[in-house]
Amino acid sequence: MRKFLLAIIMLTWFLPSKGQELVVNFTYTTVCLGGTTQFKSSCSVDTTTQPKDTIISIAWDLHGDGMFQDGNDTVNATIYSSPGKHSVGLKAITKNGIAKAIYKLVPVNFLTPLFSTTSTCIQEPARFTNQTLIYGDSAVVHYLWRFGDGSMNSTAKNPTHFYPGAGTYRVTMVASFNDTCKDSVSHSLKVTGNPVVIIDYSRDTVMHRVDTLIASVRGTYDSVRWSTNEKTYTILIIKAGYYSVEAFNQSCSGQAGFNVTVTEPGPEPVIANLFTPNGDGYNDRWEILNLSDFKPCEVNVFNRYGIEVFSSSNYNNDWDGTFNGKKLENDTYYYFVRCHNQILYKGNVNILK
Repeated sequence: MRKFLLAIIMLTWFLPSKGQELVVNFTYTTVCLGGTTQFKSSCSVDTTTQPKDTIISIAWDLHGDGMFQDGNDTVNATIYSSPGKHSVGLKAITKNGIAKAIYKLVPVNFLTPLFSTTSTCIQEPARFTNQTLIYGDSAVVHYLWRFGDGSMNSTAKNPTHFYPGAGTYRVTMVASFNDTCKDSVSHSLKVTGNPVVIIDYSRDTVMHRVDTLIASVRGTYDSVRWSTNEKTYTILIIKAGYYSVEAFNQSCSGQAGFNVTVTEPGPEPVIANLFTPNGDGYNDRWEILNLSDFKPCEVNVFNRYGIEVFSSSNYNNDWDGTFNGKKLENDTYYYFVRCHNQILYKGNVNILK
């Protein structure tokens, strides 16, 4: 019998009587870690019903442990030691024995601003990746970026920015929850200028049909790439056309280009300044382009030490870059040519295998 009566009492305690409405509610302030969270109850009971009822007590559970032992006042406050959402309960009891409780998740905000970026080149956008650690509602987090170059600030989450010149810039990001929990972080960003590419030429870019042009990139780079798909610092040009090269330093690149014009022989012997005796069937022999107009021609060729490495009294464009049956080294050699007009032509010819 005692158990039955106890069950009836408990049912009356936690279930409101018909027609009597007990409303349990509370408000709270959203704070940053270390701040004081304020609570205020807003409980009410319908006093128009019979028998009339009033709230006689309230109790708080500020730590979500199910124990309403953290205060009995209408207002309450606490400081939480960790960020995140904390379960908070409020219970109210009326004179007529009605009891009701409500729980809410109360946020305590905290953020650690973080971002990453990589070095960039002039005329390319610097990209910033926001990696801020957020405890709380990320939808109300605001960002302010200062790019360190005197330009306008940005409020984007992951902005991009073009810098006006090469240099090192101090970038700062400020993160905050609706202007609270404000914190900032700064990083240095290096902006690299695009390299200025200079090309050196072995001769004029206007040349005769048998001439050969050597084009070389001046300086040192991480890598180079020609429009001919060659990746060497020096290329050999035998045809007319437009040639360009792109040079890379730290992922930044610069370009340069030039035109090559090939002309037909004029009223004098056109003597090639380079030949490539490598056995590929092209440009393997040293040529006087319009030899038939000036032959016979007497030819003498010397190395840099003054030793004669080739001679002919009636040259037929047949020297293959050998001396005493052996291939000569890649080098510059000096020629003297005298044809039927008795004019002496002298200059140098390069062997490049």
